[in-house]
Amino acid sequence: MQNNNHPNALPDTGNRHNLRLGIKLSLIVVISLLLLIPQAIIMNMVNERSNTEQTADIEVCEKWGNGQTLTGPVLFIPGDSAAANVYLLPEELNLKGDINSRTLKRGIYDFTVYETGIDLAGHFVLPKELSADRLKRLRTGRAKLLFAISDFRGFTDNPSLTLDGKSADLAAEALHLGNSDALSCGVDISPLLNGGTLNYQLHVPLKGSDHLYFLPVGRTTSVHLASDCVTPSFTGRYLPAQREVTDQGFTADWKVLALNRDFAQVLGSHSELRNAQPFGVDLKVPVMQYQQTTRSIKYAYLIILLTFAVVFFVEIRRQTPVHPVQYALVGIALMLFYTLLLSFSEHLTFLLSYLIASVMTISLITLFVRALLRNTRAALIIGSLLAVLYTFIYVIMQLESYALLVGSLGVFAIVATAMYASQKINWYQKN
Repeated sequence: MQNNNHPNALPDTGNRHNLRLGIKLSLIVVISLLLLIPQAIIMNMVNERSNTEQTADIEVCEKWGNGQTLTGPVLFIPGDSAAANVYLLPEELNLKGDINSRTLKRGIYDFTVYETGIDLAGHFVLPKELSADRLKRLRTGRAKLLFAISDFRGFTDNPSLTLDGKSADLAAEALHLGNSDALSCGVDISPLLNGGTLNYQLHVPLKGSDHLYFLPVGRTTSVHLASDCVTPSFTGRYLPAQREVTDQGFTADWKVLALNRDFAQVLGSHSELRNAQPFGVDLKVPVMQYQQTTRSIKYAYLIILLTFAVVFFVEIRRQTPVHPVQYALVGIALMLFYTLLLSFSEHLTFLLSYLIASVMTISLITLFVRALLRNTRAALIIGSLLAVLYTFIYVIMQLESYALLVGSLGVFAIVATAMYASQKINWYQKN
């Protein structure tokens, strides 16, 4: 008779079963950890594709024209010293523009650019902030009108300027306005000195990309924009008082008062406008597929662990062994979902790409598990689990404020289900 208490006695059948179970579980954990390597590789691939898109965007902008910020018009009146210079802002500034958007392609990427003609109108007065002593130090005969955009490549024609009904020509000089080089022309400000006004009308034909911004240099600044762009994003320190976005485009109206801004009506240097906060509209269609793919990859490990857990539970219950290599193949198939998603999303909408990649992955794994376990019901259970998980993760990615709450509740439900399923397994079953 065999003495089980003898130190050299073989473990009984139950102990051998538990030992095999422990080894199998350890191998599954190791495989899961090794799959972190392809997860990191795919994350780097997404970042590389995103950087490629940004590089292409920069190249398109450099050739077409960057986003534009309009500054001015501003009256520059030099003083008898640099400290006595005066930059006089307009009493009223009205801007109107009709923006025509276009789509340029570079490789597989689309970029939104625009062409527009901006009409500016208003008038200057001699403000009360300008004291008599300061006026005496000004060289009024050398006054200039300044106007600037952030990228001179955006001019599609010469701006046309009218001062008090008379045409004037703007020319480039070594003058600056805020962060930009300025166009300028000499101006007679005698009407201002006599208590009158200086009226101006300026038409600026220009092109640009990404955005169109304005600085509220008028004591009262009013802006009206219309465009065929259907994906505007109104941004900056001031939002439109009225806006309307339809399938044909948008219209928006701003009104900014001197009380709303953080700089005075009379400036001593153009540099005081450098930190002024612009406002306007972003016209660039946001490229979100890379951000969404990155967010989905963060849930990859959760899907892998749950899929392995279900396969392991089914294996134990049905006493159908699954080799660790086959677990690894299932894990690799789960990781391929993200390369498929990345590839399709560069050509299709993210939703359609996500649907195609998930259907391909679920079908592959379901058929593979069906062949391994020789059980259609078990394979369909695993396929259904993957469908629920991919749907759940997509819903979380679309949420913003409630993403954490819904995600936490979902993971809680998953853990509770796994705990319930584990009770159905006889972990100490003997062969």
